[in-house]
Amino acid sequence: MSLLFDRTIAVHRLKTVAGSTDSAIGLTGYSGAEESTSPSDPQGETVLYVGIAASIDAGTLGRKKDSALPQDVVYGPTWYIYCSVQLPKYSVRDRDIIVDDEGYRYEVGQAEWGGLGYRLICVRLEA
Repeated sequence: MSLLFDRTIAVHRLKTVAGSTDSAIGLTGYSGAEESTSPSDPQGETVLYVGIAASIDAGTLGRKKDSALPQDVVYGPTWYIYCSVQLPKYSVRDRDIIVDDEGYRYEVGQAEWGGLGYRLICVRLEA
């Protein structure tokens, strides 16, 4: 923990059957996220990094659905997660899952590398 990075996060990646060596084109089997049947891994995720110093800030307010009333709640607000240089460059990808020290889960929409580390633009995942 530091003055700049006052939170901690973990980085998870979904397990899929897709791979970088797949040569199939066209009609192929499903290669997205699947529910895990293993009791030791209920989320079907691989934990890549834990205990990473970070800062989490609210971004834009989100969007309202079409034909929404003025007092309707917005959905899909953006969160900015700034990570220290503990995370190596190219270690976080789009669609990775970030779990913060309060148990909230975020999906990475964009991962941007800078001089102080990553800036992750995320959407909080709701149950």
